[in-house]
Amino acid sequence: MTHRDDDNRKQEFSDEFLNAFVDNQLTLEEKDRAYLRVSQDEALSRRVCELRKLQDMVRLSYQDLPGAPTQAQAAHRHSRFGLGVAASVALAVGMALGWVLHQPAPRQTAAETQAFQPETNRAVPLPAPRSTLVKTAVVAPAPDVRAAAPAVAAADDDVPLLPYKPQFIADSTAKVLIHVSQANAAHSPETLDEIENLVRFYREQHQSARVEVVINAGGLDLVRADTTRFAERIRRMQRDYDNLTFAACQNTIDRLKREHGITARLLPGVTVIDSGVAQIMRRQQQGWAYIRT
Repeated sequence: MTHRDDDNRKQEFSDEFLNAFVDNQLTLEEKDRAYLRVSQDEALSRRVCELRKLQDMVRLSYQDLPGAPTQAQAAHRHSRFGLGVAASVALAVGMALGWVLHQPAPRQTAAETQAFQPETNRAVPLPAPRSTLVKTAVVAPAPDVRAAAPAVAAADDDVPLLPYKPQFIADSTAKVLIHVSQANAAHSPETLDEIENLVRFYREQHQSARVEVVINAGGLDLVRADTTRFAERIRRMQRDYDNLTFAACQNTIDRLKREHGITARLLPGVTVIDSGVAQIMRRQQQGWAYIRT
């Protein structure tokens, strides 16, 4: 890239523009443009990551509030929370919900690593192109199935979190993993809306892409023949988009059988992987973007 190209990129994607991108305040056209460039440009994605880290630092300032507050304490806590939001806005890295793109954390000292360990695998908010926000989407560590449905919450507890080592593919193929682990997402049509909007976006942009939907915990209802509301739609999506795959977690399937006596029958074309969490870690090591519904 020439110096002129670099200057043009910085002018096009100013800090103010990226702040609005992180806060999901762009128009649909601007989101389309930013999404495509961030997915292809390592330096740009790192700038987005730094903005997200500033947001996390503000959020951490208000994380450890006392439990069981009195009425006066509760009012004071809400006041402090309001100040936290105001500070986030002032930094242009306010709290955002939506699609998330996992980025690496910079090297830290031992003390910093201890203090910010919960943030090591935090995610960067990344608005999906031409799609509404998934109402249940959360900015959360990737992955942590203990927060999923109780029936299968601990299915992958034995899988260690691995360090994220991004690899930028020479052929510029976009590779995105979408994680569905909550029952409410499995029963919401918006989940499939978001997935289809993403693969359609890449097709319209003539962008080579692979999209893998990894399903575990309560999310398994999405692809179980006896629980899904969307069997016909999933079949159509599999037919229309050969770069889209649905993969179900074997650990979740085994736990359903062991603890609840339920034999999971999956929809045709759904593949089975050993562990949802392990697959997420593998894909992140291979440079895939991580999005959680």
